[in-house]
Amino acid sequence: MKDNFLVPKSIDNIIESVLGPTAEEIGQDLRTLYIKGRDLILQKAFKKLRNPKDGKRANLRVARDVFWNGSFTDEAICAEYFGGILAASRSTDGKNDSGVFFVDIIKSMSSGQLRMHYIIYRTLNKALIVNKEKKTLNPGQESELQREKLFFPLLEIIEQFGTEDLGIILHGLHAKNLIGYFQTKNYKLENNKEMPYLEVAPTSLGVQLFAIANNMFSDWRRFSTIDFGDFDEVILPKFYAQSFDSLLEKIGIKKHDQNS
Repeated sequence: MKDNFLVPKSIDNIIESVLGPTAEEIGQDLRTLYIKGRDLILQKAFKKLRNPKDGKRANLRVARDVFWNGSFTDEAICAEYFGGILAASRSTDGKNDSGVFFVDIIKSMSSGQLRMHYIIYRTLNKALIVNKEKKTLNPGQESELQREKLFFPLLEIIEQFGTEDLGIILHGLHAKNLIGYFQTKNYKLENNKEMPYLEVAPTSLGVQLFAIANNMFSDWRRFSTIDFGDFDEVILPKFYAQSFDSLLEKIGIKKHDQNS
């Protein structure tokens, strides 16, 4: 979806490309921020631009909130989200401040919650775009969207988050309305062992946040038809599916009657 442009060698040139004239208005603030986090946000934002030479300017409110809230971390996933919102705020007149709402959401989220949000919506995006029956899916219709559930082997998810409490992560996403229904269950295998799995449903707001993090906010309603691309630093689960039976099939587990 995005054209390839050479990344400027100088961070000052990246600032100019991403912010435009807005850079002059917050110049002093930019110089006093945590440099490592600030520069990572700018680099991620630049990579999301369709045309860095389009003469657009970042919205002042969004830029201020992005840098103030996002510069004090050097987590790549945080930079991806803050950078996407910053890139999405660019317009000819600089008046597009719709990203302020989303900055307010992500500044209250941990890096683990952002990573889990990305995993859910990127895998769902990948699952939907290869399914011809989902071409007419309306992500803005909450009741329709929440039928598009995802299933993951729980142990594979836990491995990605290490010592982080997955319950806190998921309940936080649910509290922000970034996921709907979710639960974990155990499936009994024929060898008397169990396979724990996670079931989760998406929300319209979750799709919107995913879209703006990719600087594709205007395309959020096309979530089931276009490929939103990957974040380099996030490893997606090897196995995921939109039904539990499909998940078992992908893993190579034969389903059996658990009542037998």
